[in-house]
Amino acid sequence: MINETRLLEAFLALVAIDSPSGQEEVISKDLARRFAELGGVVEQDEHWNLIARWPGQGAPLMLSAHMDTVGKDVGIKPVIRDGVIYSDGTTILGGDDKSGVTAILEVIRSLQEDGLGHPPLEVVISVGEEVSLLGAKLLDKSRLTARSGYVLDAGGPIGTIVTNAPSQDSLEIKVRGKTAHAGSEPENGINAILVASEAIAAMPLGRIDSETTANIGVIQGGVATNIVPDEVFIKGEARSRDNDKLALQTAMMAAAFQDAAERHGARVEFKIKRSYSTFKWPDDHPVVAAAVAAAQRLGLTPHIQGTGGGSDANIYAEAGIACAVLSTGMENVHTPQEHIAIADMVDAARLLQEIVVSR
Repeated sequence: MINETRLLEAFLALVAIDSPSGQEEVISKDLARRFAELGGVVEQDEHWNLIARWPGQGAPLMLSAHMDTVGKDVGIKPVIRDGVIYSDGTTILGGDDKSGVTAILEVIRSLQEDGLGHPPLEVVISVGEEVSLLGAKLLDKSRLTARSGYVLDAGGPIGTIVTNAPSQDSLEIKVRGKTAHAGSEPENGINAILVASEAIAAMPLGRIDSETTANIGVIQGGVATNIVPDEVFIKGEARSRDNDKLALQTAMMAAAFQDAAERHGARVEFKIKRSYSTFKWPDDHPVVAAAVAAAQRLGLTPHIQGTGGGSDANIYAEAGIACAVLSTGMENVHTPQEHIAIADMVDAARLLQEIVVSR
């Protein structure tokens, strides 16, 4: 059975290992050791993505999470108050997604302890998820045999099952104007920041509708206040669970820059890239139905929902691996207020085990 004390000890040990995206070597080696001690056949690629396998009966099942943490926070110091784990308030906690990694580790231990039958298990712990799902993109998916599975990387009540996630377009825009002295001859310049500002002000941003969002997140340009800036660089994104809506939103953002540039005689350069693609599983899809039934057997309430965020499940879906995303109970992720209840972590592991033994 799921052992709360053991699960908690593993989680606290993992969050104490610094692992911002791009700095995963230490934690990857630690996890490889842990999975090997549990009898897994472990592989690591040159990026430190980790695959561990255990034999079983039936069709292989993938269990996945990511080992990296968002941003640059290091020296995480977990604090437990009233059954809830927080950081000390100066950093993130790292429950995103070490709570998912911990649940998978505990389920493997529990299965072995109790001698429970299960399908062949293919555990994939990725790097670089927090930087546009980089690790899953770089992973050689031809090495994977499972065609279905579960990614433990969502928030919400335990029993939350994410079955629909968006596509994302990333935009990089460079506006080229003309430099001039801002005091003596500003009329001879073309202010690239002004052009970009008008474009951003004209485009729809934020929550577009229930399926679609857009954001401008980076703007860089200018040298000094007395120089009309001739260049500005902008990064943004658009997401939607409907690809037609996404195409329209991305086109509107690009058109806003083009229109502003033409008004002022500036030039604009675009790089628009599909970062990842949507997936949507119907309620009767086997990965969804199995999770719903398992939750109900445990007395948990299943919540089938879509999300506005991408995960490694998007990348696996493109490779023909159907994964639902399960909640581990993490809250306020990517902030110093991030926290997770110990009871939720236990229930997340219980639910995962119930799914595994019933497959």
